[in-house]
Amino acid sequence: MVINEFLKWVETAPDGPRAEAAGALARAWLHSELSYEERKGATVALTLLLDDPSIDVRKSLAENLARSAEAPPHIIRGLAGDVDEVAEPILRRSPIFSDTELVDLAAEGSERAQVAIAQRPYLSAAVAAALAEVGEAPACAALLDNTSATVIQSAVTRIADRFADHPIVRERLLQRDDICIRMRHKLLLKLAVSLENNPLVQTGLSERARGKFATESGDKVILKLASKADEEQLADFVGYLREEAHLNTRLLLRAVCCGQLRLFVHALSVLGNVPVKRLRETLQTVRPAVLRALLRKAGLPLRSHQAFLMTIDLARQVQADFTRDLHIEQARMLTEYLLEELQDDSLDGNDDIVAFLRNFSVDVARQEARAFMRETSTTKALAAA
Repeated sequence: MVINEFLKWVETAPDGPRAEAAGALARAWLHSELSYEERKGATVALTLLLDDPSIDVRKSLAENLARSAEAPPHIIRGLAGDVDEVAEPILRRSPIFSDTELVDLAAEGSERAQVAIAQRPYLSAAVAAALAEVGEAPACAALLDNTSATVIQSAVTRIADRFADHPIVRERLLQRDDICIRMRHKLLLKLAVSLENNPLVQTGLSERARGKFATESGDKVILKLASKADEEQLADFVGYLREEAHLNTRLLLRAVCCGQLRLFVHALSVLGNVPVKRLRETLQTVRPAVLRALLRKAGLPLRSHQAFLMTIDLARQVQADFTRDLHIEQARMLTEYLLEELQDDSLDGNDDIVAFLRNFSVDVARQEARAFMRETSTTKALAAA
């Protein structure tokens, strides 16, 4: 019988030819018209090959059987429990496994096994959720890379909670469009901290300078996210910022100097417990004494009121209705105007408003220059089209 001869041959054959023969036998089982006895004998031979001492032989079986729904289930499951090199093709492609089996394999498997499962086409939400819960960082990164997988929001959130400090996973998360603004802020803050701790950043900087770098990075993250948020997102984001103690005088002053009136309004609304619509009407029409009372109600220190009142007055002069942000050129002009008019009043216990504005005016000017270059490039591209 051919199978008996095959089994005798594999006992003494070298590893390379045995691996080739194992692959040929697997293909014959899947694609050849075998009699009942021949198929039975081939199944016995495949089962015995599960214990072959050569990884190449078992890997050859796995690679040839992985894609077939007709492969013997016990062979597939045996290969899935083998060493990573053998199991990976099976875990990555075999259609035999149920979601329950895949969840168990993910929970019990190695990091490489988890990655292979995460790379499966059209992975279900249940298996993706299990990987988000128990998978190692490389597996979660592979899952986020799998565009055919069904990864629900709660799974994405769980991955972010577990691996916000992992640079590769964090990068994958930030590339997604379905990340809520709160989560994106947390991830970007983690990125800012990692940059702060980078030896290239720390070299030659004093402790105070590193602290300033961290503070400015955190503020810039908030301003960037706020500038791209719609009204609903912005309202939620500002509520979150208050919960996390990020709303402070420095941030609001930075916001108005960048022309981000929407963030200023929503923050003032939350801090002063005044509806946004009514607050916008108040900012456009009410006397300075009432505005000062509003700023006090919001908890902003008296020494900062002059800067905010002047900002509100300048916004009125350019017909701002506080529903849109100022253009960056208007923001630069506003900052320069404040610098010219303000006396030396302190922003908090350590810094003063004028010094803050003097330093920040350079940043605003840079933003205006970059915006000008972007607009110029866009205009040239449209003209060439």
